Amino acid sequence: MAKSKKQAALVSVGFLHPGHYAACFAESLQDLLFYDLTGHRRIVSHPHGKMGKQCGAAGIVDGRNTIARAFLDESAAEWLFMVDSDMGFADDTVERLMDAAHPELRPVVGGLCFAHKTDGKATFYGIKYRPQPTLYDYFEDDDTVGFAPRFDYPADTLVPVGATGAAMLLIHRSALEQIRERFGDVWFDTIRHPKGAHFSEDLSFSVRLAACDIPIHVHTGVRSGHDKGGVYYDEAYYLAFRAAQLDKEVTV
Repeated sequence: MAKSKKQAALVSVGFLHPGHYAACFAESLQDLLFYDLTGHRRIVSHPHGKMGKQCGAAGIVDGRNTIARAFLDESAAEWLFMVDSDMGFADDTVERLMDAAHPELRPVVGGLCFAHKTDGKATFYGIKYRPQPTLYDYFEDDDTVGFAPRFDYPADTLVPVGATGAAMLLIHRSALEQIRERFGDVWFDTIRHPKGAHFSEDLSFSVRLAACDIPIHVHTGVRSGHDKGGVYYDEAYYLAFRAAQLDKEVTV
């Protein structure tokens, strides 16, 4: 008698949206589901494969916590793929993150993402913006504490980090369970440090992971795009921006 094929570890895709999706996300999600349908069927084979929640900007913390809670309490999946509804990504993104992840050694693995950051004043009261990779290192001295971004990173490499964003993040169930056991259902509640730092919800999640001795990695070969309305941040955009910055520093 032939042995039955072992079922692949299940994944739930959790995302927040304001009542609509960016076109890049809608197309990417569709491609992801079609890819999974013809492959391991990690996502499409169970009732909680797709877990979307509508919320506004002020509801992001509660929204992320709601997805984490529903994943633990309702989904049978082993992994949560948290991705934002303004992101673009390849159809094999989940598979590539799964290949890099491990329940014990690498329970939290992010893709290469770029945040939208202010970059000083522009002419006529305007504000400049810049892309910033979401690979962060923790720092602390006598007076300050925070996370410093890594502006330069190795390509196509699995990199340990002190923190990363939650725009594209594969999380093992055990990581969420450990935070729940130690802190309660406050995975993404923002943290205010006694030295004055106020961490965003995704960096606060990273702080709680660190407190539970749970490592965080980013795979710089698992790329994404970030639609910020009028500008689309991907690696090509960032590398061109970074090169221009470095050239300016040399010529000044």
